[in-house]
Amino acid sequence: MKRFLVVMGELPGHGRGVQGRTLVQFLRTYAGRGAVAACSAADLDRGRPLGADTVFLGLPSPVTERHLAGLRCRRLVLFDLSDWHHPLWTDANRDLLRGASSLYLKAWTDARWDHGIRMGYAPIRRYGKLRLALALGSLRAALGFPPPVHRHDVLFLGAATGRDPGLADPVTVPNQRIEWLLELTPRGEHLDTWGGLLGGTLAPHVVQRYGDLSRYTLKEKVPFRKYFRALRQSRVALTPEGNAPWSYRHYEAIYARAMIVTSDFHPIDTLIPLPKGGMVHVAPGQAVVPAIEEALRWRRERPELLEENLRFLERYLDRGMYSGRRPELWERFIAQLPR
Repeated sequence: MKRFLVVMGELPGHGRGVQGRTLVQFLRTYAGRGAVAACSAADLDRGRPLGADTVFLGLPSPVTERHLAGLRCRRLVLFDLSDWHHPLWTDANRDLLRGASSLYLKAWTDARWDHGIRMGYAPIRRYGKLRLALALGSLRAALGFPPPVHRHDVLFLGAATGRDPGLADPVTVPNQRIEWLLELTPRGEHLDTWGGLLGGTLAPHVVQRYGDLSRYTLKEKVPFRKYFRALRQSRVALTPEGNAPWSYRHYEAIYARAMIVTSDFHPIDTLIPLPKGGMVHVAPGQAVVPAIEEALRWRRERPELLEENLRFLERYLDRGMYSGRRPELWERFIAQLPR
């Protein structure tokens, strides 16, 4: 019997990574390829017995009591890798799944959640572009090139996404990313700012609430190498909440040695922890410019904080990637699973 089996979720419009491939690759990195199997929910219908010591069931899924009865496992763990702030079970299988499992994994947890099941943290996708950018930076330093010159005070680059409005009219729900950019116009004119909103990401309800945002919207796609170069040249990176409270930019900013101004991360946890004491947090509705000025002051008065943040992150990642050389992350993942 395999140690782990991942039953892929069925989330229309999303890639295989969100449906479960990211979890499969994470498990294989630490447990070995032979210890991990993957299948679809349809495979549970084909009559052959499937099982593992631990089965991860991706949601949403059409599974019924009959499917679960055919699974052989010591523990069943539910998961989804979407940005929704709630579990993706259905009315038809919610009670069944909550009775069969005691743990639900998402890309982040929020201490304010109450979904009737213990919530844990799932791995997020890692990608080679960051490791390549870090390797090139190390090579330049080894060849004697000077470190990046800080040309910008503040950087933000991202889609115009915001928190799921739930049952509320989306026009009535504030978008923190846009509101921070709007605040920078009158109150942050003394700051050199790089970036903006990605083109093609402005939903109709966003335009209805905020009007013409063309001055904040980039017309061309920004390659990762250009973005990361600008990040290394920026003193502060903004990480406002989008669809989810976490973003890849949190981790990229630490590797670029930029100070982070984030949406309030105190109630949030992720599998790859962030150094909460090394970031400036902005509560909902609070102004961002004073937080930027605080982060700039930290850079001047506590420059060692940038290296401390990096050392903290490298306890769990190896130059931005999952690695067996960093067992503490695997131990953190396994410790949350039911006994």
